[in-house]
Amino acid sequence: MSNIEFLLVMFLSNSIFLILIILRSIRKKSPRSLLKFFFLPVLLCSLVGVLVQSFTEISEVSNRQVLGNLLLLTWCLKSFNSYKSMKVILLDEFLSSVRSLISDKKFFRLLILILKISLLQIICFSSVLSLNYLSGYSALVLMDLIGLVLCFAGLTLELLSEKEIKENLSKGKKIIKSGPWAYVRHPNLTGILLFFGGLQLLSFNAVGSQWSIIGFFLLLYIVISLLIPEIENKLLLKYPKYKSHIDSLPILLKITNK
Repeated sequence: MSNIEFLLVMFLSNSIFLILIILRSIRKKSPRSLLKFFFLPVLLCSLVGVLVQSFTEISEVSNRQVLGNLLLLTWCLKSFNSYKSMKVILLDEFLSSVRSLISDKKFFRLLILILKISLLQIICFSSVLSLNYLSGYSALVLMDLIGLVLCFAGLTLELLSEKEIKENLSKGKKIIKSGPWAYVRHPNLTGILLFFGGLQLLSFNAVGSQWSIIGFFLLLYIVISLLIPEIENKLLLKYPKYKSHIDSLPILLKITNK
């Protein structure tokens, strides 16, 4: 099986799982299932990749591959109860289009739209998916270890950021300035980028997976050019005082001590 054939299987698998989740949401007349389990297709797709690899004997399972898939499992399970506001922002236009296409009974166009979203998922998670093809030598090298450190640092930063959100909201505070939020405006998104940056480093030691860097750049674009502006615009509309918070802190990473 060639790399292109493997990726085609991944895309079709992911698309089927995504369609099933969307159908469940349509049946319940609520987007909650889609929002909650939006990343479940990627996780299931990764498992399909492992099965295809084993069945076709493409390559042996390596330590790098096992760790990458376990990290993806952890992140996806965490996503079921996290990132709700971010998923709402990212899927707002998609959900509106789905409602409109269903109302107009344009089911073919709906299918095309779902396939586009599935393709974006495959590209963004291509670092892990590429590990399930030719994952390279089982022994971990320095780049793998750096990648693992970044992944754990990213997950830790996400968890600390979410903890501060819950504590501040329980106290009625709308603008968070404690914990990691005292240093950057979006530490949770910094954590996500660190995590996926770590996965990207892991994938570089798989055979022929360098192309997957496209997925990381796409993720960077989504976070910096689409997600952050939407989040900040909404906060500014609700809380004008948020402007001073924006002016006082960097977006994702504090580079200097200014």
